[in-house]
Amino acid sequence: MKLVSLTSTGKTGSVTASDSIFGAKVNATLLAQAIRVYRANLRQGTSKVLNRSEVNLTKRKVYKQKGTGNARHAAKSAPIFVGGGVAHGPTGLENWSLNLSRKMKAKALISALSAQSENIVVANGITELSGKTKEVSELLAPVISSAKRVLIVLAKRNPVTERAISNIPNVTTLTASLVNAFDIAAANKIVMTTDAITALETRLTREEKMVSKSDKVAPVVKAAPKKAAEKKATPEKTVAKKAAPKKTKSVKKSE
Repeated sequence: MKLVSLTSTGKTGSVTASDSIFGAKVNATLLAQAIRVYRANLRQGTSKVLNRSEVNLTKRKVYKQKGTGNARHAAKSAPIFVGGGVAHGPTGLENWSLNLSRKMKAKALISALSAQSENIVVANGITELSGKTKEVSELLAPVISSAKRVLIVLAKRNPVTERAISNIPNVTTLTASLVNAFDIAAANKIVMTTDAITALETRLTREEKMVSKSDKVAPVVKAAPKKAAEKKATPEKTVAKKAAPKKTKSVKKSE
């Protein structure tokens, strides 16, 4: 797979990447599921409404029970009244967290990288700059000008580069070990270094190996054959036993 590269002088070229990661078949269903799981895990579940027992209103009966021609009502805090409590609303204890298996996460990230392969730009000079925002802006000018969201993926943390990039709006920096399918799919342009590409390939290859090992089925151990004594005895006809003759002691006669 050929990815577009950008040098510090503004010249473009190409960099070879793994076809199994950047040129694989896109699984749109799995990618959409991974994005949904990521967005669901961002929800705090702290939204809450006041029910009829928590509304700060008087508990006095609205009007008398009979004689008004209206329906029977009690307090104004009922959900049918304006300003009353909310029925069946969020309680602040909701749990929106979802989960994906390790294999599905790896496959979703590969699908995201393959789907965004045309928007990936390799720029090695980004880590060689002095840390000034002006230098980074000049290097990424062809990328930033045509994209609303730019994601920069580094092989490892670089405080100098991160400080320079943090001053540019709509540009996010992540490392290859933390990037996920949602970050890749949400970006309009993705800037990587060759070290970051190598780290991504190593990470995904290692995860596939770990998943393949865990998917192996344990060998089936055959049970040892039962002994003849443990086999269930077949019912046999009962045979009446003959009574054995009693033994009599011989007594010597006295003479």
